[in-house]
Amino acid sequence: MGKGEDKGCSMRRIEAGSRYTYLPEGCRLCRKGAKLVLFVTGICNNSCFYCPVSKEKIGRDVVFANERPVKSVEDVFEEIEMMDAEGIAITGGEPLLKIEKVREYLKLAKKLDLHVHLYTSLPAGEKLKKLEGLDEIRFHPPELKSPEKYEESIRLAKKLGMDAGFEIPAIRFEEKIVEIVNRNDAFLNVNQLEVSESNWERIAESYSITDYYVSDEETERIVKEYERAEKFHYCSARFKDIAQFRRRLIRMAMNHPEFYAVTRDGTLVCTRVEGDAERLSIAEEILRKAGQEFVRFEDCIETTPELEKKIREALKSEGLRLRIVERYPTYNRLVLEVMDI
Repeated sequence: MGKGEDKGCSMRRIEAGSRYTYLPEGCRLCRKGAKLVLFVTGICNNSCFYCPVSKEKIGRDVVFANERPVKSVEDVFEEIEMMDAEGIAITGGEPLLKIEKVREYLKLAKKLDLHVHLYTSLPAGEKLKKLEGLDEIRFHPPELKSPEKYEESIRLAKKLGMDAGFEIPAIRFEEKIVEIVNRNDAFLNVNQLEVSESNWERIAESYSITDYYVSDEETERIVKEYERAEKFHYCSARFKDIAQFRRRLIRMAMNHPEFYAVTRDGTLVCTRVEGDAERLSIAEEILRKAGQEFVRFEDCIETTPELEKKIREALKSEGLRLRIVERYPTYNRLVLEVMDI
């Protein structure tokens, strides 16, 4: 696979204020919604004030493939299949604190011919030689301090055949970062600072917040300085929502049974049948006899939103609750809207 796009080109503007002169392969896959996010640990040796990692993950040695908790490699494989992934982003916490786990996932990715990029806050040095199969590495100096410590690692990564560079939040301008990337033909990804439940209070102390991110005006003043980097990419918070996340949802939605209605935003609409285990078993029999497709979960059954009236009445007569539900096609089945029928 290619190492990236458009080295040395003029600035290209894409969705939601994002722009680039160079787009690493991992970012290209992200833009397609084709990148699986593999969170390999919540353990980290830093405590950056802007860290967006959720309270259920931060500081905990847990693994998630997108929203799916991972107990085995098979869980990762199932998520790859569900979204037709073309690449994997390995993140954390600090992934290189769990380097053997990372190596295991790299082997899986290479068997499936998937592009892999990894985020790290460590000047990885000789550890890079253990990351066989890694295509791309993104270094993050915590709070942008001492970026010079990463220069040798960027050089070594490139010698090992990886694309390499910095990925940083737009918290301030740091001239040394631009100097290092230009001196080493590395890339620079700058992200709009996102606000989450875990970082909101600390970010609000120093920045103006609009919705769930630092204001565009404040971000742009910083990003403009970073455009001095020859291989530059700016990713807005809205881009991640309206492009990356939406496109991933659409990929996942299209891998669900055909009875689901798929919206333009990649959400699923269905009839949800709710009741205790005994009543759900009765519901299964009613739906089977009616020749109706369905999916059984531990807490409910999902079937077509266009369920015939006589089937609805048969289910209700057994004490079952019926609702029209719009939800994400993700492992956690997050519900967006509910309407009783």
